[in-house]
Amino acid sequence: MDPAVKEVLDYLDECLTDYDKFVGNIGKLGLAAPMLLYYRDEVQDCLEDLRAEPDLDLKERWRKVSELDNVVRAKARELVNEVGHKNFKQYRIVNDPPKMHWWWYLDQVTSPPPVQARPWEIWKK
Repeated sequence: MDPAVKEVLDYLDECLTDYDKFVGNIGKLGLAAPMLLYYRDEVQDCLEDLRAEPDLDLKERWRKVSELDNVVRAKARELVNEVGHKNFKQYRIVNDPPKMHWWWYLDQVTSPPPVQARPWEIWKK
């Protein structure tokens, strides 16, 4: 195996392991929640880089990504609340992700959290 391909494959495995850890901790990530989005980007970039390698079997890795992505979709509201509904827009401005990187657009498929009335706004309750 070409050393450059091996390096990308090893990096993919590291990123996939980290992505798995972040997905498993949705709701408990705190300020680290946005890192899940960045790890998913890294996984995607590696998979796309390795796509040109005809002798490389990535089926198990793609299966794992699909499995984790399904969890992210199922917990989208929880992740968006943890990252911050309004923060997603800021992250998109900074990172300018392509539309096919759906994980950066989860806030657009979940409703924003309800606005809490302040104590002096008793008429909003």
